[in-house]
Amino acid sequence: MRASSRQPDHAGTPGAVLAYDLETIAPPMPDGSFPPWPTHVPVAAGFAEARLRGGEWAFDIAALVVSGDTQEADLILEANRRMAMAQVVTSYNGRQFDALVLRLAAQRARIWNVKAIADHAAANRFGGEHADLADLYCSHGRKVSLAAIAEQIGVPIKTDIAGGDVAALWEQGETERIRRYVAEDTVATLCLYFAWAASRAADETLVTRPMAALARHLERTPDLGHLSGFVDCALMRWCRPRALHADIAAALDRVTAKLGREEDERAFAAA
Repeated sequence: MRASSRQPDHAGTPGAVLAYDLETIAPPMPDGSFPPWPTHVPVAAGFAEARLRGGEWAFDIAALVVSGDTQEADLILEANRRMAMAQVVTSYNGRQFDALVLRLAAQRARIWNVKAIADHAAANRFGGEHADLADLYCSHGRKVSLAAIAEQIGVPIKTDIAGGDVAALWEQGETERIRRYVAEDTVATLCLYFAWAASRAADETLVTRPMAALARHLERTPDLGHLSGFVDCALMRWCRPRALHADIAAALDRVTAKLGREEDERAFAAA
């Protein structure tokens, strides 16, 4: 599920960003409140990876659900593998939930050689290795939901089910719906990361270019058809024409620079 698009490099843009999300089940609480995080068992994991190499954006989007040949240990090991290759791991409230659940799940499964998960769960709250968007969007104040932020920015989220539906779907064996749901949340998290990075750097190309490249990736990958809502969302409709204008401007700059170098070389040779 890989595709790529040529893009100019940006100083300060991480070369490898991994967005992830977990879906879990837990025994219900007598008072109906949200169960404590240590009681949660991961049943699905979504991963959306964006890489910038030599000016080229590449994406890898995948989701795993525990069923059949896929076990909880497979989710843990896949998360560790992907985190080990990322410069920045981004999540939504992962610092207080997903990372903790994942680390404890590894210990419960007696999987100790997962250093990337251990480092991720222990990452400094104010460091750059774990970009927890729930923290960043509220400036480390009172958190709001992923859906609340996504709606304001124009990113589709929870278009079919919500997190509260996962336990019932799991009991019913609806693993494909869970897989699509966790993939949607993960891609939404990646889109919000691009929006956050652009805002933080005051550079709209940090959202327009990767978003446009993501749209092309989704359009060219039939297996990701369930994520087509991102191709026509409000943020994407705003990004794509601006990304095209930025690409044209960058191409003109490259041509101008090349002509300038050639003129300098001719002048030097004549001298």
